[in-house]
Amino acid sequence: LYTIIISESAHLIWKLQCERVIKFNGDESQFHLDTEIHNRWVKALNTRLKFHKLLSNASRYSKKALKVDTVLCTWSGVLMNEDNLPNN
Repeated sequence: LYTIIISESAHLIWKLQCERVIKFNGDESQFHLDTEIHNRWVKALNTRLKFHKLLSNASRYSKKALKVDTVLCTWSGVLMNEDNLPNN
């Protein structure tokens, strides 16, 4: 999980910096708000979780599928309302 968080965070920082320099031409009035940055970070992690969930589909990926236990161990403890989620 640490590796996922670090890589997604670094990628988001890079994207934000590119937007700040290229898209906004360094205009401070158009810089990203803290809430926007937070929402984009949460979206990046949710996308990665969704990707892991899809990759654990053994009927689709057979031997190449991620093990469900690996996905559960990776993401357990960080999900909201984790107790209400289905076991698979």
